[in-house]
Amino acid sequence: MIFPREYAEWSDFWWEKAGDFSRRRILLIGDSVTKSYRGRVQELYKPKKIAVDQLCGSRCAGDPVLTAELDLATGPLNGYTYDVIHFNNGLHGGCNDTQISLDVYEKGIREILCVLKKNQPQAKLILAASTPTDHGNGGAHVIPRNEVLLRLAKENGYAYHDLYALTSDAQIFPQTDGIHFEKEAARKLGEHVAEYIGNFLSFSS
Repeated sequence: MIFPREYAEWSDFWWEKAGDFSRRRILLIGDSVTKSYRGRVQELYKPKKIAVDQLCGSRCAGDPVLTAELDLATGPLNGYTYDVIHFNNGLHGGCNDTQISLDVYEKGIREILCVLKKNQPQAKLILAASTPTDHGNGGAHVIPRNEVLLRLAKENGYAYHDLYALTSDAQIFPQTDGIHFEKEAARKLGEHVAEYIGNFLSFSS
């Protein structure tokens, strides 16, 4: 069976300081919202000589192509080791013509978590809630998916980063189109993500 696709699918891999295999690294996994703030997270961690990599795209958990992409990004073929992996997935696969069931989503998340733990057993894994959307049905698919992530985080002892609650105030985090944040809001979100990730990093004095 072919997993349902959106009108256009895209993936954006980014490896900072790609030739430096000794550098400490953070991996951000997400969508266009994550992509919008990766640069700010990198700015904040540059003085600490930590590279902030990304795999951002349109694919939803449950799509075997996403699982394969994550296996590529985190596996031995690339040769990078991550201190922290910040994982966010839930906005896509929710359009009327591509809606997937919550069961398919959860199964996909479980498969992805297995890949991440197999490839990067030393990494601190953070499951992040998807941010609000007012498109279509008001983003009704986002809240139950966030609940799945919270439950899996509790079951497995992972951190849960509630970006949904953080960005739910439209005056503090204004959006341009009901999904993407205005430039300063995205910058502010990146600062928050960087600070949160810092709780899972150790630095020598």
